[in-house]
Amino acid sequence: MPPTPLTGPELGQALEQAEATHLSLQVAAYTRLSGRSESRVIAMSGGVAAITEAAFGRKLNHVTGLGMGVPVFSDELAELEKIYAALGLDTQVDICPHAHGSALAVLAERDYRVNAFSNTYARYLPPEEVFAAPRDGIEIITDRAIVEPIFVEQSVAGFSVQAVSRPVILLETLARIALQRSDTLLFAARCDGSLAGTAGMSLIETGAGLVAHLYIASTLPAQRGRGIQLALLNARLAAARSAGCVLACVTARPANTSARNTERAGFGLAYTKSTFVRRCDA
Repeated sequence: MPPTPLTGPELGQALEQAEATHLSLQVAAYTRLSGRSESRVIAMSGGVAAITEAAFGRKLNHVTGLGMGVPVFSDELAELEKIYAALGLDTQVDICPHAHGSALAVLAERDYRVNAFSNTYARYLPPEEVFAAPRDGIEIITDRAIVEPIFVEQSVAGFSVQAVSRPVILLETLARIALQRSDTLLFAARCDGSLAGTAGMSLIETGAGLVAHLYIASTLPAQRGRGIQLALLNARLAAARSAGCVLACVTARPANTSARNTERAGFGLAYTKSTFVRRCDA
């Protein structure tokens, strides 16, 4: 039987489930790290809402998976808006095009506006596929005893130069969260003997089977343009298949470098999500 099409609603359900689980695990790990019991995840209308600290912005304070397989209700969103407003945050909701038809109607009714898009990429992991080895001079390290001590510092350094800068406290927290998660495999890359990049991959059970969620990949600014990210992508795909994953997924903003590297590694665009925002002073 051929694999389910990347653009099908069944696959969309599995990918959104993986994304919602990933966000939930991030919040759970942060709660363990910080001891802040007020950090939590709220299940709502097929998705989840992450609530942590205002300093982390939308990254750890947004809704994903809303309306996947179930209707969306206005009163549920209204209560969530109060929680985010108390933190001084807008309510931000990522909507999959396969969401229940009520989602768009409720968001329009409550004066939400689209302010961004993100692409969800996926690829199957057939048993016969051979993943490309790193080019000469690049070494991929998977030994956690080696990667773990340098992961936070190297991850933050890799994300330090971006088109849209993020607070250092957020970058450090995201890296520490990855270290905390037992479902996450860690990777590092050396180029000509020098550390060049880091990445993570979580293994998440979904209705479609075990899915590899690739995330927190960065390259040190001085090492960019040398194939580091493509090598980390291929290494993670090989590890995902060895772990029994049937599918891998990754999220990237349209037309950025991560999106291009993802496509070079054989991923296809499953769908584009819209981020709907309601201002906290609306």
